[in-house]
Amino acid sequence: MGSGIGRNLVAAGVALTVADLDAERVASLVAAGATAAGDEVDEEFVLVSLPGPVEVEALCLRPGGLLDLMQPGALLVNLSTVGVGTALRLEEAAGARGVATIDAPVTGAADGAAAGTMSIMVGAEAGALARARAVLEPISSRIHHLGPPGAGTAAKLLTNMLWFIHVAALSDALALAAASGLDPTRFGDVVRTSAGGSWVADHDLGNILAGDDDPSFTLALCVKDLRLIAELESQCGYTSDLAAGARIRFGEAHEQFGPRRGELAVTRLAEERAGVSIRAAR
Repeated sequence: MGSGIGRNLVAAGVALTVADLDAERVASLVAAGATAAGDEVDEEFVLVSLPGPVEVEALCLRPGGLLDLMQPGALLVNLSTVGVGTALRLEEAAGARGVATIDAPVTGAADGAAAGTMSIMVGAEAGALARARAVLEPISSRIHHLGPPGAGTAAKLLTNMLWFIHVAALSDALALAAASGLDPTRFGDVVRTSAGGSWVADHDLGNILAGDDDPSFTLALCVKDLRLIAELESQCGYTSDLAAGARIRFGEAHEQFGPRRGELAVTRLAEERAGVSIRAAR
């Protein structure tokens, strides 16, 4: 996600400084026009795109970490998917240092990040969001201001809940279609133009039928997000049976196929249980 975001910022004329544990990713963005980061953090805007709350808190909140290096008056934009608790801890720690925060998780998948068409769910004070638009608009086609810090993260977790439920439901429908004698590809065409259609069907059906598990989003990230969704449910005092089912399904896929396998590997469980193939004939 960060690579696509970085390229769109460079293309928009933003003077971008980049850092990553993977030197090849840094080199790729430097070749596109960015500058590799040094030891100082004196930028007005700092955007963070990391796998989850553990990485975000380790980078930002540890002694001598990112927040300690940022200048008072700067703005920290967290594009990562974390828990509401992490979003609020970032806001509190940043405020104590005179740094403003934008809780701004993104959605739209890696291809959306590359195309600059992601949606951003923002939790922030209005003034902070007004400042941040200079770096958010080049990477997004839709910016939703949902309330104070924490609101963006809550919205992102709930949209991911719907995403994972839809993937599990679609895999079941495809497996049942094949078991009943329907051609999965033709049935997929029906799904896209029926009441059963969804962003997941439009975005993922082709990959599912081609046997592409989409490694751009791993099962490890799915399991992490589903855990954060469970935490949000606990905070709100409400349990979704459908989310619980998705947690079980993705947890089984994670155990069977491994954490680095793409998220659509979960559809293979439905194939195995129904004793069918939902892959397009090749």
